[in-house]
Amino acid sequence: MPTDSSGWPGSRPSDDPHRRRGMSTLWKQDTPLHPTFAQVNTSLRDDWFLLPFELRLQRASAKALTAASVLSADESASLRGALEALEQQFLGAPCPDSPAEDLHTWIEAKLTEAAGEAGRKIHTARSRNDQVATLLRMFVIDAGERFGAKLGELVALLARRAKEWADLPMPMMTHTQFAAPGSAGFWALRYAVALDRLAASAAFQVSQWRQRCPLGAGAVAGSSIAIDRAILARELGFEQPSLNALYDTSTRDECVEWLALAAQTALHFQSFAADLILFSQSPLRWTRYPPAFATGSSMMPNKLNPDAMELLRGEAAALPAAHHHALLLLKGLPSGYNRDLQCIKPIVRDATGKAFFLCELLHAFVEGMDFDASRLAASMNVGDIFATLRMEQLVRDGVPLREAHHAVATQVRNGTGQSPGNSSQPSDGSTSCFKTPSPFQGEGRGEGESFHLNHFSPSPNLSPKGERSFETSSKQFDPLAAIQSYQTIGSAAPAETRRVAEEMLRRRSADSASG
Repeated sequence: MPTDSSGWPGSRPSDDPHRRRGMSTLWKQDTPLHPTFAQVNTSLRDDWFLLPFELRLQRASAKALTAASVLSADESASLRGALEALEQQFLGAPCPDSPAEDLHTWIEAKLTEAAGEAGRKIHTARSRNDQVATLLRMFVIDAGERFGAKLGELVALLARRAKEWADLPMPMMTHTQFAAPGSAGFWALRYAVALDRLAASAAFQVSQWRQRCPLGAGAVAGSSIAIDRAILARELGFEQPSLNALYDTSTRDECVEWLALAAQTALHFQSFAADLILFSQSPLRWTRYPPAFATGSSMMPNKLNPDAMELLRGEAAALPAAHHHALLLLKGLPSGYNRDLQCIKPIVRDATGKAFFLCELLHAFVEGMDFDASRLAASMNVGDIFATLRMEQLVRDGVPLREAHHAVATQVRNGTGQSPGNSSQPSDGSTSCFKTPSPFQGEGRGEGESFHLNHFSPSPNLSPKGERSFETSSKQFDPLAAIQSYQTIGSAAPAETRRVAEEMLRRRSADSASG
């Protein structure tokens, strides 16, 4: 990031050599620009990431101008040679020192230097307004395609891990409290499903962005030179020319849509990170946090910190911020090109790089992480985690749902149930694997008592108040049997987790083969 003389990041350097010299522009005026304004007016460095697309665009322009008899065959060949030389020399290289106002000016100067008069014709029937709109659309098409592929790789990895962990019972939470039994595989599948949906969204968005090509729209209202815009669209990989030059040059809708996709992905990444941070903390310690993704403390020798996930969560915040930045940039702009639109280029560039980096970080982490089965098993004995399954058993036995709900809630509040395998004290003589305060303190259970829940008998007894209650039996829940009892599509049943994961893997394999 450039710095000023004070070293403050983000400032434009006042001593940049190409800003000290006279600026090279595609427009002319007698009055030189004020030096301070010149610093913000030049954008070659901000444009440089678009060079690969600029070279493709220039080739397409040369072909269309040749078809329109603006360029001769010899001039066209000369331009193609010059563009090939520029590609070999500058593609992948750092931005050169140049007095050019922007990338388009720099390219035209290079083409004129190499191809003479033909270089001065290359801008015929177009403006920088439609040119940069096209370049950004080409960039987000490329980014969207590659990002969808990256998400697909993450989906496949998470689906494989979901199959691996499908039989590993794990408490599911609502309101950050233990709620119902699930599995580590079911948890991993939650993120596979989310990212699979986003990968599909990326593919759809790319198909939409490809439909219309802005090049040839001109500055605002088209051109009186009869250039064949269908050639431009075809050469650049679009389906057909765009429909309205004013819309093309006024907006950056595809940039906002791309940033929205990246922002939504970031929200899921942040949730994943928050889960792993929670799972790695005492008293849970459910995960075997990969040491290669943790750091220690300079003062506390006991610390192993989940820094990778904390940094993932923090860095991901840049993507919703970029989306919001773009929306505010575009808010209230009148129709037609406005120079504000130039400011979206570094937003898109930086957010794109961040999105791909976060994908790589998450992929590497998921490959290295694992769960601690013994810690998960101990957690399945904490809280009234089987209460909903108990209620549903009563419903299956013919008890109306609301009555079954009341009966189980009463047992939970009175602390009269037992958790799986704990009808008596553990064999080691301790009172429980975990000691946890009751969520209903003062309602029948003391603080620190272990939670238990047995099956209820469907045979009701009448209380002195005439209310029905249900006796408990000795049959007890096994955590694995509990999650195997789920019957619905999309549930935490191990067989269902595997079915969905395998379906995702088949679809990902088919997508990779086709594309």
